Amino acid sequence: MQELKQKGLRSPWVDVPYEATLYQFLGPFDVYDREHTLGVELNTWDMNDPAQRAALIRRDITSQYKELSYRHRHALVAVLAQALQDPDYDFQAIVAHDPESTYALPARWDEMADPRAFFADIYRLVQQDWRDDLARAAAEDPSSW
Repeated sequence: MQELKQKGLRSPWVDVPYEATLYQFLGPFDVYDREHTLGVELNTWDMNDPAQRAALIRRDITSQYKELSYRHRHALVAVLAQALQDPDYDFQAIVAHDPESTYALPARWDEMADPRAFFADIYRLVQQDWRDDLARAAAEDPSSW
């Protein structure tokens, strides 16, 4: 799992250093103990359809995540950019079902035809929807965070 540690950036949830990971983009889709509610609803979305994927990303990622500051968003997007730049990065491993985990994505998501395209869509949409936050953070020196 790739991570990005920002020197002084603290987690928005607990007082520890912030470690951005790709899994954080999937948090809104965690159906563990919600398979019969959120899981059922998310299973109605076709993750292989770019239009449906984009609508879901906008609904659950770009318009949410209000607890993340512009600096946290920048760190999170930097991890995603780094993964997308690696042609060998295994995005399938991120969406694969792990029966030992207390984290679960909707039932058919591990059958997604192109998980890289899903994460590329996330990147494209956060670049658009968070552009002001990303530009503000990019103009700062991360070592001052």
